[in-house]
Amino acid sequence: MQVGEDKTVLIPAEQAYGMHRPDMVVTTPRQNIPENIQPEVGQRLQIQPAGQPAIGVTIVEVTDLHVLLDANHPLAGKNLTFDIILAAVVGMPQDE
Repeated sequence: MQVGEDKTVLIPAEQAYGMHRPDMVVTTPRQNIPENIQPEVGQRLQIQPAGQPAIGVTIVEVTDLHVLLDANHPLAGKNLTFDIILAAVVGMPQDE
């Protein structure tokens, strides 16, 4: 690209955050959610399974008895489109 040039780049889901994996969506009893948290659809939480690192999840459904948690990245399964404009080139090596 040259300075001032623009282009649109499409990255398919498979090459970005991967496809949405149904096995990463789990139901947990509502009683497992700490009392100080009022679960709402779209809310992001961190959970830490025993002996494992913390995982970011999104609440996708709330009932009186259960909460459905999705551990997929929020952009999983989505194609990404970037509109790029090259504004400047910085740090180019000088001709010797």
